[in-house]
Amino acid sequence: MSVNQSTVLVVTYSEIALKGKNRPVFQRRLLNNMRRALAGEPVANMNHVESRYLVWLDDPERAEACAEKLEKVFGIRWISPAVAIPRLEDGSEMDEVALQAVTMAMRDVGMAHTFKVDTRRSDHDYGLTSPEISRIIGTAVGAAIQLPARMHHPDFTVHVLVLRERILVFTGKRPGAGGLPAGTGGRICCLLSGGIDSPVAAWMLMRRGIRPTFVHFFAGRSVKEADADKIVELARILAEWSPVPLTLYLVPVVPYEMRAMDHVRESYDMVMFRRFMFKTAHVVARRENCLALASGDSLGQVASQTLHNLAAIGPDLELPVMRPLIGLDKEEITARSQRIGAYEVSIQPYRDCCSIRSPRPVLDARADTLAEMSQAMDLPGAVSEALTQSAKLLVGPDGEIRRRELSGPAIPTD
Repeated sequence: MSVNQSTVLVVTYSEIALKGKNRPVFQRRLLNNMRRALAGEPVANMNHVESRYLVWLDDPERAEACAEKLEKVFGIRWISPAVAIPRLEDGSEMDEVALQAVTMAMRDVGMAHTFKVDTRRSDHDYGLTSPEISRIIGTAVGAAIQLPARMHHPDFTVHVLVLRERILVFTGKRPGAGGLPAGTGGRICCLLSGGIDSPVAAWMLMRRGIRPTFVHFFAGRSVKEADADKIVELARILAEWSPVPLTLYLVPVVPYEMRAMDHVRESYDMVMFRRFMFKTAHVVARRENCLALASGDSLGQVASQTLHNLAAIGPDLELPVMRPLIGLDKEEITARSQRIGAYEVSIQPYRDCCSIRSPRPVLDARADTLAEMSQAMDLPGAVSEALTQSAKLLVGPDGEIRRRELSGPAIPTD
């Protein structure tokens, strides 16, 4: 390896490039999140160079591992392990560029049948044009790997990026998570079940810069009766995409069930239970300074998610309700669950509270009917009692779980 070149990760950001005067705020947040993700790695420096971040590594052997960690940092579009070659006054650095391009091509070409050299210049004052550079490098690479060049849809590409002070060479672009940096969008209280949908909904909001607070409702009277290992694991998987540990509330449903027994008709049980969940999450949201609620509803997927029922459940909620899956079908949601690594846990057996409700819920509930039942069963009392018996956990991506006591003033109820 030449002493004149260094190993670097080229990190291209996503929507931040579309921001105006507040772009530096998003850039700083992204940089801080990248530093958290790479804590403990041999990172010599990170700097912003011409609309991208360069992560300089002391150990080239850790390049792929560092790139894998950055894949879960929201706001990043591409990550490319590259070699950085300093530009020289006489322009002789092109020999080193060709040498590194050949070395990478021979290492990474695999079973490709065609190749291409793609050159981009952010410094248009460079002595050679992009096509001229591509021809020089392409001639050297083609002779080494013995493959024909193909300009459109090649099997393999060598990338050359000309910056003002250096030239970067790389052969791969690992897709990042996209979206906006975590921590730039505020907080949302997310209902988290043991199924496929709600973790995906939370992830999609996290991708928009949101920090979620989770609320899960378990079948039982106390936290000791909660078989919540699966829920904690789902929260941990989502925490892998967060620069900080995430909060999880575990809330019992027995206070609702005891009050609903004599006042809620069987056909209304599912819809009323969902109203209880949203009302409880609304109180938690106020405590945690969240600006909205979120759920994994998909329009018409199950009987409780008809448009009539969704409209009737919470017209009196003071916070907006985000439903990022509302237009997706189950196949699309499942694909995203697999993408984020939650699917295998989500399909594990679990006694979910919604699964034990009435199998034939009303399809067109009315808000005034639910309001009457809420008053008859003392829904605020059920919410207050359930939260008194709940637990608050902090779940980190490394599996660390910290129990937080619900201290301080009583949680207000509606």
